[in-house]
Amino acid sequence: MLEWIRNLLIFLVVFCGLVLFHELGHFLAARYFGIRVTEFGIGFPPRMLRLGKWRETEFTLNWLPFGGFVRPAGEDDPNVPNGLASAPPLRRIVVLAAGSFTNVLVAFLLFWFGFTTGWPDTVVVARVEPNSPAAAAGLRADDVVQLVGGTSIHTPQQLADITYSNLGQTLTLQVERAGENLQIDMTPRESWPAGQGPLGIGMTWKLTSYHMARAATRAATELANQAREVFLLPVRLVRQQVDASDLRFVGPVGIKAINDQAVNVSVELGAIFPLLQFVGIINLMIAITNLLPLPALDGGRIMFVLLEFLRGRRIAPETEGRVHFIGMALLITLMVVLVYQDISNPLVLQ
Repeated sequence: MLEWIRNLLIFLVVFCGLVLFHELGHFLAARYFGIRVTEFGIGFPPRMLRLGKWRETEFTLNWLPFGGFVRPAGEDDPNVPNGLASAPPLRRIVVLAAGSFTNVLVAFLLFWFGFTTGWPDTVVVARVEPNSPAAAAGLRADDVVQLVGGTSIHTPQQLADITYSNLGQTLTLQVERAGENLQIDMTPRESWPAGQGPLGIGMTWKLTSYHMARAATRAATELANQAREVFLLPVRLVRQQVDASDLRFVGPVGIKAINDQAVNVSVELGAIFPLLQFVGIINLMIAITNLLPLPALDGGRIMFVLLEFLRGRRIAPETEGRVHFIGMALLITLMVVLVYQDISNPLVLQ
């Protein structure tokens, strides 16, 4: 029971934090440009209660806990003074993109903290199979893989990708063994016994922590790699590198299941990086999703601003408003469907 309450409280903090920082980005950018904001809402309407008011902005809590919103004055009406629609196009784009930028910044800060406290950033050989290329080359268990062909290795997946891309070609590994750096040449085989792979090794990782400057560099690289994996996912599906049956969309219930696993693993390992990694990735996914050019999302509104710039004149506010209204209705419907799916077919995590 205590574990369930702990995980629920952490999930609420994480989920509310995602919304708060995203909408705070919009709010601060709008205020910076002198754009009035009439409402800052947590969750989607109908309204549950009014939390308070600061200057012209009402802060509210709403019944549908799937996100949040900032309601700038004159969002779709260019005739409203100091409103969003009356602002120059570039300022509107900055305000619309500021929420996603804030989520990316939060993800970077979480990764940065993670790399200073301990991150799985070092690859260690766990075992070497007999009669394998690794065994023939002299690789041993507990060797730390530092470089492959001049490329720094930080994850088992990175080493696996390089290996599978160079079947039948000689690779030079730099490994650390008992404080000594060694260079070992081996050739990944093109066929292998089941469960062994091209090199015939098992890999694991160990936690590594860095000073602030190095941690910032590694955090930026981790952020870029995570974003790259998101954009490469459709390509991997087409190339059958990822099984489509292993993928599914999830809603808040599914995200809570992942949150619970991250918390439990953090407690089990006595390390905070699983939770930091989860929250960082979720922030990054929120940022990317909101910039998709779909109605009601920030990316959809940016698309209308870009169309206005290309056409030299504004699309009728009534038309844009109807498009975003339909988009919002479809978005809420999708969220309800995902919640039903997550409840009727719970996410099973390894």
